[in-house]
Amino acid sequence: MNGPIVLSVGELGTNAYIVYKGSDAIVVDAGGSYDKIRCFLDKNSLVCKYVLLTHGHWDHIGAVAELQRDGAKVVMHRNDKDFPSDADLSVASYFGATVEPFTSDIIVDGGEVLDLCGMKFKVLNTPGHTAGSVCYIYGSWIFSGDTLFYLSAGRTDFPTGDERALANSLRNVLFNLNGEYAVYPGHDRATSLLFEKTHNPYV
Repeated sequence: MNGPIVLSVGELGTNAYIVYKGSDAIVVDAGGSYDKIRCFLDKNSLVCKYVLLTHGHWDHIGAVAELQRDGAKVVMHRNDKDFPSDADLSVASYFGATVEPFTSDIIVDGGEVLDLCGMKFKVLNTPGHTAGSVCYIYGSWIFSGDTLFYLSAGRTDFPTGDERALANSLRNVLFNLNGEYAVYPGHDRATSLLFEKTHNPYV
């Protein structure tokens, strides 16, 4: 694949990414629109084995419970594991939204390398947008969630957000990586790590 499959899902147009090997698929941030995600999987003879979550906000977890019922295992950071059952933490209450609760199958802390269906994902602990925000590195791709965007960064005014922690995650974690990476954020267009190191005004 030249890049992950990207589907715009949910009310806020969250980027749900799909990577696959053979018939085994992994969805990053199943933010909503379960039928749209399932239709793509079925049309391409793919089975979702895992859902990787960059954080616990409602617009990134809206289709998770349904995919979990289909058999997918859910990966989430320890500090956000209570978000799916708390409408204030997930900020669903701020938007008048509802999210079906679910329980994470695999809890991460950051630093792990997950071997999932023969695909390896490194977990980066990048708190700031939420206390449990993470980024996933797969080859030369970074799934950055709402930590890093094209010429922008995540907001920190929701529960467990921390502006100083986010700045540290950007400067000392993501921008400290060697080599070039394509960055696939939770919203809007893709970018590159080198471009953001040079041009992002939040650093």
